[in-house]
Amino acid sequence: MRRLLAGLFIIFIICALWAGNFGVAYGITEEDRTFFIDNLLDIADHEIGYQREAHGYTKYADWSGGNKYGEWCSDFMSWCVAQTDLRLGTNYLHYLYPMQTACAVGVRWFTERGRYVTATGELKGFGAQWYWEDGVSLSQRPYIPQRGDLIYFEWFRYNRIDHVGIVEYVQMEPSGRYIVHTIEGNGRLNGQKVNDVRRFSYPLDHPTIRAYGVIRDDVGTDLTPGSVGPQVERLQRLLVEGGFADFEPDGVYGARTRRAVSALQAVYGLEETGVAGRAVQLVLGLPPQ
Repeated sequence: MRRLLAGLFIIFIICALWAGNFGVAYGITEEDRTFFIDNLLDIADHEIGYQREAHGYTKYADWSGGNKYGEWCSDFMSWCVAQTDLRLGTNYLHYLYPMQTACAVGVRWFTERGRYVTATGELKGFGAQWYWEDGVSLSQRPYIPQRGDLIYFEWFRYNRIDHVGIVEYVQMEPSGRYIVHTIEGNGRLNGQKVNDVRRFSYPLDHPTIRAYGVIRDDVGTDLTPGSVGPQVERLQRLLVEGGFADFEPDGVYGARTRRAVSALQAVYGLEETGVAGRAVQLVLGLPPQ
């Protein structure tokens, strides 16, 4: 009886999800999101030409409480979001965008929320990434960044993210090649660091582009044995609620979680891999609403 009720509950969730629209992150309407992004980019545009002052000082890092004489690409991005919040009376910093004074903070923030989308379509520590809408993997159809996404770069190949910018727009050339246009503070031009705010452009396959912090929930990620974090804890809670597990969620994808996922796959006629891919997440109602 318990399994029957759990099954009916899950079917109800799936129907409700598919009746709605994917990509409406955190209850934000597309109209509100677009309006916010238009204002965000307007504020960023008005900062073009701002230069680091004497001794490396910037108003962005001074505002953020970070190193006011250090690298400031992250501080610039967060400052622009905060100024947009002030203009519109919104509160999207910490909600739609991270408050970051270092790129690693933003990477972690987006990863925890399932909105860190890699250029390769594979997220380290998790698994493959794919589109909620049709299940196509990003390795087959690369993600095209959208206006207002953040773009993360690795400049020095030290296996760390070095820089962040704001995507202004993406243009497709007659040849079919995509060009990503950004606004950045403290970027690099011809291998040399620049000390002002300016526009940049890159081909979509530029070797330094590593990932995007996305503002819409259009992409999902496999949760696999070894994965850790809030997404795993949410998966575990849903497995417990659905009657597939009876342990306390801890955010660590270990043997118990793998067995619970395999049990769900067996019930729903899915291949018993123990990996929580798109099909498992759909059953559990994990797609964003």
